Amino acid sequence: MPCFRPLLLVLGLLPVASPAAAQRLPYAEMLDAPSLPYDIPAESAASAAPAPAAAPRQGKWLQYGLLDRFEWTAMRGGDGYAWDFSALVGGERNRVYVDFGGDGLFSGGVQSAELDMLYSRAVGGDWDLNAGLRYDSRPHPSRLYATLGAQYNGETSWLGGFATLSQSGVPGARLTGYTSFRIVGPLRLQPSFDVEAAARDMPALGIGRGFTYAEGGLRLRYEIRAAFAPYVGVSWARDLGRTARLDRAAGDDPETRSLVLGLHSEF
Repeated sequence: MPCFRPLLLVLGLLPVASPAAAQRLPYAEMLDAPSLPYDIPAESAASAAPAPAAAPRQGKWLQYGLLDRFEWTAMRGGDGYAWDFSALVGGERNRVYVDFGGDGLFSGGVQSAELDMLYSRAVGGDWDLNAGLRYDSRPHPSRLYATLGAQYNGETSWLGGFATLSQSGVPGARLTGYTSFRIVGPLRLQPSFDVEAAARDMPALGIGRGFTYAEGGLRLRYEIRAAFAPYVGVSWARDLGRTARLDRAAGDDPETRSLVLGLHSEF
């Protein structure tokens, strides 16, 4: 038996020397969840709880405010400035449209200034019907107009068509608008136009019948945010027809071209 004693000693040590991993259950088996004898309901207790009541919706009083132009202009006749601010105030259907705009020269003061205050009725989509007053304080003499028209207030476009009747009974019309579209990133390009006409001569204002005025602009703005968007661009304006002839007779140039630098703000 002495010769078998070392062999028995080795066999007795084998279970002790076996790897510990061989004595544990597989890891995956311990993670497997036991199957349940029933299905879990599709709606949990949390989702089945009643949702909290929604906060009451409050009407929006200021539909929009827009500083479309607040700019410095460089032209042959001297440096100048221009502005155009508009706002739509009221409820979803009945509101007031206000527009105040004009331009001037640093060396000669305000050349033109106009204030529009119109009742605005939403009629569907992005269209409004308008009725109200327009007041031109420049050029002198000042003039008051009754106004009827319609506006399209799109997400990135605006179009307005108006018929006017001056305090002296002269009918007129205006079509104006702009659109803007994204080029790349925060860069947006905005073309704009304005065309006016009068049915009769108004010599005191230097206006002749027919098409009287046209303006076009192209502005490239960097939209840091809607409320702060600086821009650069070009602007062209010209008196037309009989009005242009009245300008030449008075020694004035009926056409103006300018470079512009300004700020656009929406809120």
